[in-house]
Amino acid sequence: MKPSNRVLHSVLCAAALTLPAVAQAQSYPVKPIKTIVTVGGGIELVARLVGQGLTEALGQPVVVETMSAAGGSIAHETVQRAAPDGYTLMMSVASTHITNGFLSKNSRFDPVNGYTPIGRVAESILLIAAEISQPYNNMVELVAYAKKNPGKISHGTTGIGSAHHFSAEAISALTGINWVHVPYKAGPQVMVDMSSGQIQVGWAIYATLVPFQKSGKTKILAINSAKRFALYPNIPTITEQIPGYEPPPTWASYFGPAGLPQAMVQRLNAEMVKVVTSPGPRAKIEASGTVISPSTPEELGEIVKRDIASVARVVKLSGIKPE
Repeated sequence: MKPSNRVLHSVLCAAALTLPAVAQAQSYPVKPIKTIVTVGGGIELVARLVGQGLTEALGQPVVVETMSAAGGSIAHETVQRAAPDGYTLMMSVASTHITNGFLSKNSRFDPVNGYTPIGRVAESILLIAAEISQPYNNMVELVAYAKKNPGKISHGTTGIGSAHHFSAEAISALTGINWVHVPYKAGPQVMVDMSSGQIQVGWAIYATLVPFQKSGKTKILAINSAKRFALYPNIPTITEQIPGYEPPPTWASYFGPAGLPQAMVQRLNAEMVKVVTSPGPRAKIEASGTVISPSTPEELGEIVKRDIASVARVVKLSGIKPE
């Protein structure tokens, strides 16, 4: 075969492989889409609002199914095994997508190569608070008190391996304080026990903390995020008070199975961004204490790799071992 003919043959073969994928993406979707969510609570609300917006934009129902069992691992494995046809998507959060691999020796999903990044849509706001009568009002004072009173502060989190737990372990490693970890199954119970004085400190997301703060039974010590929270502009972050501290990733992002056609990815990303940045859904999402922070698919891919490295540093620093 002459060189020119070989080139033409290669071009035609590439076109033959590309055209079906392009045609599929242009006609997509032709049936309902399932979005599997790896956690419940406030992030499930975000998924349902995005699902409603996508239903209107795409002309097909977007059904949201929460699969939070086994720390979200079942959801991850289900989506990783799904066909890359755009009809099975996943809204995952950093605590299930990134952290699980460091906690379980038997994790069966690949957070990088097992999925196609579609886009980040939001980030949760984490806070650390104390029962109102405690003699510390910020993290600097808490650390000083804990050093003078080792083992006298009990802090509640939403469980071993949660973002809150990792945060506390990192603080212990950086400051040398000895405080007692009390894991709970749900955030509201942390706040209930802290408000009644059964524990002194509690970690929470904004939506869980607000009712207790308004009751005057708790006080916020710090924002556990990368930057200050617009609703509490005068409250510093933990990083501002404890040098070297890295806040945990708290994003909520969409993924598809590995190999999802890029034309579908770009369309889904564009529609998701429209939904979360439109006034109605945005107001509802932000009222729950979640910050809108959309990204491109490419940016999300880099975010995942960066956060894996960040969590690995915390794991090494704190000595957390997988089970």
